[in-house]
Amino acid sequence: MSFRTTIAALSATALAALGGLALSAAPAGAATKTVTAVETEFHIKLSQTSFSPGKYVFVAENKGKVTHALEITGPGLKSPSTKDLAPGQTAKLKVTFKKGRYDVFCPVPGHKMLGMNVNLVITSSGGTATSSKSTSTASTAGGGVSY
Repeated sequence: MSFRTTIAALSATALAALGGLALSAAPAGAATKTVTAVETEFHIKLSQTSFSPGKYVFVAENKGKVTHALEITGPGLKSPSTKDLAPGQTAKLKVTFKKGRYDVFCPVPGHKMLGMNVNLVITSSGGTATSSKSTSTASTAGGGVSY
């Protein structure tokens, strides 16, 4: 191996090592977060109540006795929705939140109006989720995550 070839190989190895370092030093917030959305008649319970801008996978679980689905609307989204879910079925919905207001709801006719609607406010410091029918408990009584 010539001197130039040896230097080139060592340089390539060093750059590859630095590239690996850069990948492993990625910010923790860059990871996709998973949120469970349990749907029953007629409310949605989210597994977390604070949201920041970033990538999320919502796992919709129909634990009710009738068909449900999950849809999310808000800034930058093109109304992503799951298929209709029979009781016991689950589906995933991938979204990227920016700062702003979002609605997480069941798009089955009449269900949103009956309380299957959670309003999210995404801020850079972590937004919150509230039901359109708020109560004073941290449960989902009345339709969503409420305080």
